[in-house]
Amino acid sequence: MPDLTAAAESAPLSVMLVDDEPGILATMGPLVADMGYQVVTAQSGEAALQLAHDSRPPHVLLTDVRMPVMDGMALLRAFKTAWPDTEVLMLTGHGDMQLAVESLRQGAGDFLTKPVNADVLEFALARAAERIALRGQVRRYTSQLESLVEQRTRELLEAERLAAMGETAGTMAHAIKNLAGGLEGAMFVLEKGLELDNREYLEQGWQMLRKDVGRLRDMAMNLLHLSRPAQPDMQPGDPLGVARDVVRLLQSRAADAGALLRLEPSHQSENAKKSGSALFDYSALHACLMNLVINAVDAVEEAVAAGTLEHGAGTVSIRVVQDNVCVRWIVCDNGSGLPAEAAGQLRNGRFTSKPAGSGFGLMATRKSMREQNGELHIRARARGGTEAELSLPLSGKACHE
Repeated sequence: MPDLTAAAESAPLSVMLVDDEPGILATMGPLVADMGYQVVTAQSGEAALQLAHDSRPPHVLLTDVRMPVMDGMALLRAFKTAWPDTEVLMLTGHGDMQLAVESLRQGAGDFLTKPVNADVLEFALARAAERIALRGQVRRYTSQLESLVEQRTRELLEAERLAAMGETAGTMAHAIKNLAGGLEGAMFVLEKGLELDNREYLEQGWQMLRKDVGRLRDMAMNLLHLSRPAQPDMQPGDPLGVARDVVRLLQSRAADAGALLRLEPSHQSENAKKSGSALFDYSALHACLMNLVINAVDAVEEAVAAGTLEHGAGTVSIRVVQDNVCVRWIVCDNGSGLPAEAAGQLRNGRFTSKPAGSGFGLMATRKSMREQNGELHIRARARGGTEAELSLPLSGKACHE
């Protein structure tokens, strides 16, 4: 579609005069041309449409209302459909006022009664030119505003990206510094053990070293997962089987930390059996559940070391619950719990309560769950400790909290 407003700024406005009376065309054509407009004429609506199609449509269409075959109203509708930017002025007789009003409803800019006064015609054409110029200005301003918004959006996204990179780098530096401190402590104990030939020191230093190397490995794996987009391999699976495997792998680690890790009886509602199977990426879900259980074990170990366990021995439990819309893996512990500021930090995406923690584990878990159309929720328990929940929708469903 030609941009008539842009063309109007680079050349005189064109006016197409349409009337079935040759005398009107012969009189008004030169009059309009003397006002500084380019004029083309047509003796019928069909001829006017053909002219507009064959060349550039006019900026202003000045047409009689009453013409044979295609009258002015039909020509108005055709022009507004094909070239909505064209200004249309209607020429009417004194008895055509109802048609004139209807033409305004259908998009005409003005109507003039015959015989047309030259001053009135010049004023009507000037107003049409103003409307065309105003539309051009609005389009330019809109285009400039869209470009400005696009530019500012890019700048904002870049600033947010740089801020996130800086925050991540700061968190990484803090986590690496903590790990380096732990490794230096392990090295010191090992050196003392070698110096004094003390097997107890050697064993203690070795355990410290293993623990810190494990933390370093976990942090590297979480960072690797965060840095790359993943396309999960969603397949029907056994929700309880994932939990069993995690318990089997982490049972000895939990025991070393002073925690009893157990798999509680699962619950599946009657409706759930008819609601379809759970779809998930086994490897990704396994890693998410491992992260949550390791966090729970560490929280219990911290509470045991601090002597703050008030409800018996340290415990970590996994419970699998399936209803008719989703399946949930719920990890509970009675460890050190969540501090008061945790809620806001969890909403921001990264949180850790561990002195040597980075928060990347929870970030990676949340990212992985969202890639599977699932969610991660973490809550403080009323009697102390933390409850973390992974939720995934069943086939064709969506989880609602």
